[in-house]
Amino acid sequence: RGGLLALGRSSLRVDACAVSRNAMAGVSARGSGRVVVADSAVTSGRASGVHISEDASATVEHCRVEANGLCGVELSGSAATLVARRNVVRGNGGEAFALPSPQCGGCVQLEGNDLG
Repeated sequence: RGGLLALGRSSLRVDACAVSRNAMAGVSARGSGRVVVADSAVTSGRASGVHISEDASATVEHCRVEANGLCGVELSGSAATLVARRNVVRGNGGEAFALPSPQCGGCVQLEGNDLG
């Protein structure tokens, strides 16, 4: 049903994995959870590929985030943080990167991502 979740003060590292066809976010961090997703594919889910909320943080590097029903990578909550480097994020139902508005100062770092 759901994908991978870092909740509370937990940490999660996802290396060289395929996360697909989830009813909820493929990879999610909530509370003050921390997640690192590297060299992986997060595809074909019904919700966002990667979702970070509340005080959580995520680093997404060298991944494919494609064909998800909502956004590729979604950041919600004024204290959530995201670093995304050299990913392919395309073909999702919403924006490639859905970021808070107004964008929080210094909470998002995007570098070298291919948005197709």
